[in-house]
Amino acid sequence: MAFESIRSWTVADTLNSYPQLTKLFVEWKTDCIGCYLNRFCTLEEVAAIYSLDLDEVFVRIQSLVQIPKERIEI
Repeated sequence: MAFESIRSWTVADTLNSYPQLTKLFVEWKTDCIGCYLNRFCTLEEVAAIYSLDLDEVFVRIQSLVQIPKERIEI
């Protein structure tokens, strides 16, 4: 997956590319794992739906997949 901006990553693409992020979705108590809509929902939408701090979501993802900061585009 290209690192253009993780705002537009879908949950499905994120989990397919980085399965280690599954634990974050569980920790955040989302219903994304196994949801049939996860191929359409972006990380930005998930943060809004579950009232998660978007900056914190990106920081946690970056720490687990080592995304260069210049690619985050917060």
